Amino acid sequence: MIKKLLKAVLPVSVWNFLKSVKKTCRVIAVRLRLLLSLPLKKKLDRIEIGFHVAEHCNLNCAYCDNFSPLAEPEFIDVEEFRRDVERMALLFKGECERISLLGGEPLLHPRLSEIIDIARTNFPECRRLRLLTNGILLTQQKPSFWGQCHDRNVTLVITHYPINIDVAKIRELAEKFGVALEYSSMTKDEFLKEPINLSGNGDYRKNFALCSRGNKCIMLGHGHLFTCTFVSNVHHFNRKFGTNIPVTEADYIDIYKESDGEKILRRLAEPIPACRFCDMNFQSVEWRRSKQDISEWV
Repeated sequence: MIKKLLKAVLPVSVWNFLKSVKKTCRVIAVRLRLLLSLPLKKKLDRIEIGFHVAEHCNLNCAYCDNFSPLAEPEFIDVEEFRRDVERMALLFKGECERISLLGGEPLLHPRLSEIIDIARTNFPECRRLRLLTNGILLTQQKPSFWGQCHDRNVTLVITHYPINIDVAKIRELAEKFGVALEYSSMTKDEFLKEPINLSGNGDYRKNFALCSRGNKCIMLGHGHLFTCTFVSNVHHFNRKFGTNIPVTEADYIDIYKESDGEKILRRLAEPIPACRFCDMNFQSVEWRRSKQDISEWV
């Protein structure tokens, strides 16, 4: 809220100057931590997990860091999801800070109700079970969907894209069924392009320290835990553009080979080799639909 207020009242030149100062301070802080060999990220106290319920999407955003515009239609396998969630519940004794069901667009999944039930059943005390959506399909959902979101304590999080959705109707439905409704932290006017460094010659430790996703966007898929969305989804980019950004065993954690939850939390807070392919020169961009051109990601 304070950020929006400052942006509204300050001249553009002052706002941009403050942003550059903030970025410079972050870089200095990272260099000091590297010099003193301090931890680059704080270990989470409780696991946070994200699942790509659907790889593809119905919106097709340029710059998507999940590479959804490049993905072939693909849904998470419900039985595989069940096994992975049960394994995580065992590893972390049923304790979890946050579970995020996302994509792509999760509302496209024909068995979404089963996925919600599996997540909540295995983590009944999870503080936040979230379903992230662009909102396009919300008004088409049956009363059973809204009832389940209420009963299973699911928070609906709408990404604030500049598209025409019936916000008033969505709010009406959420209030009617007693479902928590939020907007993501992004504004509808400002989005980030997070470029890929195709040469892979970046400083992986520095990049991880500066990254806003590392250890904050933890993803689980096919039994593998990733510290961010880039590594878990870059195979879509490789397939589309014929690139070969590698994802090795050093870039993820196999939840069926690891038996110590605390060790997993420590590893997720550490840089991985794939971080060298990120370019920390993030750029503010206007939202638009993807043309599936490689320039949107490099």
